[in-house]
Amino acid sequence: MISLFLFSQKTHKNRNLKKLSIIIDPFSKDHFVNKKIIKHILFYKKKKIEKKIGQLCILKIEKKLNNYPFIKKSEVFISVDGTLNINIWQKEPILRIKNGNKEYYITKNAEKLELSSFYSSNVILAKGIFSKKEKKYLVDLVKYINSDKLLKNQIISIKKNDENSFVLIPKIGNHHIILGSIKNFKKKLNKLKAFYKQYLNKININQYKSIDLQYTDQVVAKKR
Repeated sequence: MISLFLFSQKTHKNRNLKKLSIIIDPFSKDHFVNKKIIKHILFYKKKKIEKKIGQLCILKIEKKLNNYPFIKKSEVFISVDGTLNINIWQKEPILRIKNGNKEYYITKNAEKLELSSFYSSNVILAKGIFSKKEKKYLVDLVKYINSDKLLKNQIISIKKNDENSFVLIPKIGNHHIILGSIKNFKKKLNKLKAFYKQYLNKININQYKSIDLQYTDQVVAKKR
């Protein structure tokens, strides 16, 4: 039985690998990578996959894939029929930072991610110069906005006017929303939600210049 096992293992390793299965996380809304890119990373300038199974190093393949900036995690294995299976999970941007001519994404894990020439993610834009601490607050702020249907449909960008003063730009209306300090954003956004639910369909929002959330237990709406 031992001899049979060793013979079987040797035969399997000498088989040519001609079949490739690539699965990219179907639940991700982003498309930074596709099958063509994965093949290019692994088999650059090779038209066909002709390597023998025994010549493949799974750890090296995973390392090569994980070094690609838009791949969060890869899982590689060879099935019994000789298929090389590759499962890919992408990094997920949560907002896009614009500071002058510099632009980049921030992921859900507050990691910096360069822009892609292949794909652009539809996320909230934040303009200004932000410290590391402020970027973490921004990630939490955007997560909170995205978790609420009303806020997600309304807030399209964030702007930092001066030190520690933040403004939200809405999709509907020409007004801007003064958030002020970003630290206590949850209480302020809850006030904004209450304001929208009560007045958004009853007033002409274009008459207002700003909605100020900085005051305790109140929303101050200034007309033009």
